[in-house]
Amino acid sequence: MTVEASVLLAFLLVGHFLGDFTRLSTRRMQEAKRRGTPIGPIALHALVHAVLAGIAVVAIVRPVPMLILAAVSIEFWTHLGVDWFRGRMSARHPVLGDQEQRIFWTALGLDQLAHVLVLLVIAVVVLL
Repeated sequence: MTVEASVLLAFLLVGHFLGDFTRLSTRRMQEAKRRGTPIGPIALHALVHAVLAGIAVVAIVRPVPMLILAAVSIEFWTHLGVDWFRGRMSARHPVLGDQEQRIFWTALGLDQLAHVLVLLVIAVVVLL
């Protein structure tokens, strides 16, 4: 892995942290994600992530506009899908939303793994 790839991945991961675990993720967004509805706050949350991913890509790689658009689009649509799906599954199966249950932590881990794998895909797409 090149230095550029390592730094890009680090920036993408920091952006993911900022988008999920700071005030950039509002109470309304978190509640919508928990239930998988309404879609508007989940989409706004995904947009925050897409913008942060775009900033990381531009800051490190300075790629052509189509690659920036690809990175932003990949992050937006996948983040929206993963968070919506997890919320809908938690609404359908309440045990998935209960922090006291082990399955909650497995579901959270799978959610975060999916997001990190998408960030790896974005890094590959913009660096190839």
